Amino acid sequence: MSNQYVLAHDFGTSGDKACIFDTGGNFLAEAYYPIKTYYPQPDWAEQCPEEWWQAVKDATHEVVAKSGVAPKEVKAISFSSHGMTAIPIDKDGNLLLDRVMTWMDARSTKEAEYILRHIGARQRYEKTGNSFDVTLYPSSKLLWMKRNMPEIYNRAVKFLNPKEYLAYRMTGTYRNTDYGEAGMSGLYNMNTHRWDEELMRISGVDEEKLLVPAENTTPVGNLTKQAAAEMGLTTDTLVVLGSWDNYACALGGGVRKENTFVTCLGTAGWVGVNNESPLITDRFMSNVVYVGDGTYFTSVHSHSACAAYEWVVQNLCADLREKYGKQVYETATELAIQAGAGANGVFFLPSMFSGNTFYSDASLAGSLVGLKMHHTRADILRAAMEGPAFDLMMGVDFYKMMGVMADEARLIGGGANNRLWMQILSNMFGVKMIRPKNLQYIGALGAALIAGVGADLISSLDAVSGMIQFSDSAQPDDGEMEKYRQLLPAFKHFYESLMPAYKELSQFIF
Repeated sequence: MSNQYVLAHDFGTSGDKACIFDTGGNFLAEAYYPIKTYYPQPDWAEQCPEEWWQAVKDATHEVVAKSGVAPKEVKAISFSSHGMTAIPIDKDGNLLLDRVMTWMDARSTKEAEYILRHIGARQRYEKTGNSFDVTLYPSSKLLWMKRNMPEIYNRAVKFLNPKEYLAYRMTGTYRNTDYGEAGMSGLYNMNTHRWDEELMRISGVDEEKLLVPAENTTPVGNLTKQAAAEMGLTTDTLVVLGSWDNYACALGGGVRKENTFVTCLGTAGWVGVNNESPLITDRFMSNVVYVGDGTYFTSVHSHSACAAYEWVVQNLCADLREKYGKQVYETATELAIQAGAGANGVFFLPSMFSGNTFYSDASLAGSLVGLKMHHTRADILRAAMEGPAFDLMMGVDFYKMMGVMADEARLIGGGANNRLWMQILSNMFGVKMIRPKNLQYIGALGAALIAGVGADLISSLDAVSGMIQFSDSAQPDDGEMEKYRQLLPAFKHFYESLMPAYKELSQFIF
């Protein structure tokens, strides 16, 4: 019997990372190709789907060559992908726009306001579970397109997301989107598991132009002869639907069973958990997505985690960067260790982008508070690591209140490589933090597992938790845990005190 491998495309905003794994989840090789984002006007962010397809083809050729795997041994392909887009396809399957809106395109602010006026923020949230800025969702983007590009909207027979477009280029087929992607559209009702008539009516969206929601392990079809030739594979390769990137990362971190937790320290930070029901409270809006198989994925967010910390290092450690180069982050961590838990009374609110799940407003900005003459750069660096962790600590308190918090969590994302940050999170959450191996391939591993299940190479997604390999862990320190518990109310108070001031400041343009 020949060997069997799966190809995962971790398709991010900045580029495509193609990875090959065996059916045991073991990593073989990767290839990365960047993708350009265009900013033609303020708040616009566009990409070219033809450039996506070229990057995917190039990355596939390179990763297969690197791995030494024979093309006929690549049995399945799937995706971990960014989404929240609206790619118009006509009746012949042709792209109707050379460049399409990405998830971060924010041109549809008036449309978002219109939607909220006609349904109300809380009613919309209780239908969709969507807690991000309404401007970012396809519900707003499609209304903008209908108002500003009516001829494009009318000619479109379907609107696709990036992974569905790529799967279409591979198979010539489009029918389904995964439940998670549907749930992040602003048009899907997480309670009825259907496209919502009221939300579609407000956005002016016709249901026949939307894909049919399905499990992320749903097979799309085999590679066409043309796609197989262009990718250097064979028509025996099956394409499987795949997942939106956050949930693919959670799967890659081993989060599948109920009440298993994942913490991500990426550009943004979040803590997510699987549960058989949505985890919702009246006091704020956690993000809830139905991901199929009777499972809801609830997450709370710090919208600027590593991004805010990197800003601090880049702007306050120029001398260290000049002296140590790429080792500047190791040096910054050594300084932060010296400061100790609580950063000697310095707090950093990492609100560089709209705050967090609990204190969210576009007018919020990053803040360093508590500075006195005796404080040092070490205190500021420590505070910059603790700020996003405090944001997420509030989320863990929410999960504890809901009675679902486990005694351990998996840690993924670029920040997970920092041992001190892992220990800070363990101390704040009061749980064991476990770091998986191959952190840089977590999203791709999630996609590979989906591909394996969709192609019947892996028994089920419930088997993935036992396949994940772990590198190390951190246990909470009782003393530091208590110190952070005492400091959290002051951290919250700074948010509550500063939000009115930032709202007042936002009327001025700087």
